[in-house]
Amino acid sequence: MSSSVARVIEPRDLRNVVITGAGSGIGRALARAFAAKGFTVAALGRTQAALEQTADGNPAIRPYTIDVCDAHQCLSVFARIAQEIGPVDVLVANAAIYDKVHFLDQTPESFSAMMRTNIEGVANAVRPVLPGMLERNCGRIIVMGSLADVNPFPGSMAYATTKGALHPLTRGIALEIDRDRYPNVLVNEFSPGATRTSMSDHGNAPEDIFPMLFRIVEFPSGGPHGKFFSEWRQVHVGESWKGALKRIVLRKK
Repeated sequence: MSSSVARVIEPRDLRNVVITGAGSGIGRALARAFAAKGFTVAALGRTQAALEQTADGNPAIRPYTIDVCDAHQCLSVFARIAQEIGPVDVLVANAAIYDKVHFLDQTPESFSAMMRTNIEGVANAVRPVLPGMLERNCGRIIVMGSLADVNPFPGSMAYATTKGALHPLTRGIALEIDRDRYPNVLVNEFSPGATRTSMSDHGNAPEDIFPMLFRIVEFPSGGPHGKFFSEWRQVHVGESWKGALKRIVLRKK
């Protein structure tokens, strides 16, 4: 693969965005906000009727039904998106399920479904778009994360486990990208914090999430990569006190 690029594509040149889990909640709000910003949006989800409600007649939002647990289906649907809309500039891997249930009360099938959707579903969404982003040296991948793993509460163990797994998954994908050759392909994790959706009855309104997330889209070439952002700030997940002290001291020099 050639390391040379004709020009640096700036964030303002990004045009096409794919959002998984766009049939409700944060995904729906993001799809509508990206469309209002001038993007063409591929809104992905399991239910066509819900995706059509997300689009609400807006031609900039194109619904695509998909099960992100199915890797082969993801390859097929993303290939169709590339044909019908064009190269994917931004991926927001947002699809997730959250069964509020205690460990001993949760069926193995429910536990497995959460692992597959919340972890494998992210990998299945990233896999089809990353090669094209590298080829163009242009792309933003944002994994919708959480800090639920830091202090899981009763009934949230499975969900917290899946979100904890996204930290190394996101960082690992980012670390495998050569920063010298592909400085304009940025992979980061983002937590919107508590948000009022079907998963929670308190926190931010879904419509309030877009400005926080869009600033990550707007990072310039060579910008933050493999990082975790919670709402408006960067969080150093899993950092030891020694690591934190070293970072603070070096920053002061």
